[in-house]
Amino acid sequence: MSTAYVSGRVPARYERLVAKQARAARTSKSDLVARYVIEKSLETEFPGISFRDSLSGREAYLTGRRIAVWEVLAVYHEARSIERTAAHFGWPRILVKRALAYARAFPEEISRSREGEIDTAPVAG
Repeated sequence: MSTAYVSGRVPARYERLVAKQARAARTSKSDLVARYVIEKSLETEFPGISFRDSLSGREAYLTGRRIAVWEVLAVYHEARSIERTAAHFGWPRILVKRALAYARAFPEEISRSREGEIDTAPVAG
């Protein structure tokens, strides 16, 4: 994947916080900041989608729910409709639509997540 350089300045107290979190995550500040920028950009672009650590790494899930996007997609493939998928989870249809929109935008990431081969950051572009 090609990359692009993005820079920004933050107050020193936040830099110290990022440095502490990077040490805890056993990664570089640069990689952690890149992950934060990517994930926040995706959360803004796809309302209702957030990211969390899983046993395999980072994965997309529905905010406020315990279900990963790949799990919604798997149920949708079985149910073959948004309405039946929403009924399965007991959710409004909009949540299923949001998960499916993210899955359509990032099929490689969702495929890796489903197979348990999650990268440490979502695929962006």
